[in-house]
Amino acid sequence: MNLASLYRFRSIGVLILRLAFGFQLVKVSYPYAFSPDKKMPEFMSYLTSLGFPLPTIGAYLSVYTELIGGILLLLGLWTRWASILLIINFSVAVGMAHLAINDTYQNTFPSVNLLAVCIFLLVNGPGKPSIDEGIN
Repeated sequence: MNLASLYRFRSIGVLILRLAFGFQLVKVSYPYAFSPDKKMPEFMSYLTSLGFPLPTIGAYLSVYTELIGGILLLLGLWTRWASILLIINFSVAVGMAHLAINDTYQNTFPSVNLLAVCIFLLVNGPGKPSIDEGIN
C-alpha cells in the first residue's frame, strides 16, 4: 500500500483539524463571552491568583480572542491572522497559567494542542474549502 497516495486528501485533513479546533474554541469561550456576569469573575479570580497583570483586561482579551479566533478558523477566514493572535494567547496560557505553576501535563495538554494547531495553520494555511483559499 502506497501511503503517498493519501497526499491528495491533505485539504480534508486540514479542514477537519480546523473545524475540530475552531469548534472547541467557540464551545469553551461562548459561556464566558455571553454570560460574563456568571463566568468571567472566576476567570479573573484565577488570573489574579496567578499574579497576572491586569487580570480583567487579560480575561476579556483571552475569551474574545478564542471566540472570534474560533469562528474565523471554522470559516477559514483570515486564518493566518487569527492563528497569530491565538498563538500569542496560548503561549501566555502555557507559560503563565501552566508552566509557571508547575501544572501537570494533563492540565497543560489542551493549551499545548491548541498552540500546536495554530502554529500548523499559520505555516500551512487553512486549506480548501475555506474562504481564504476559495471554497472549492
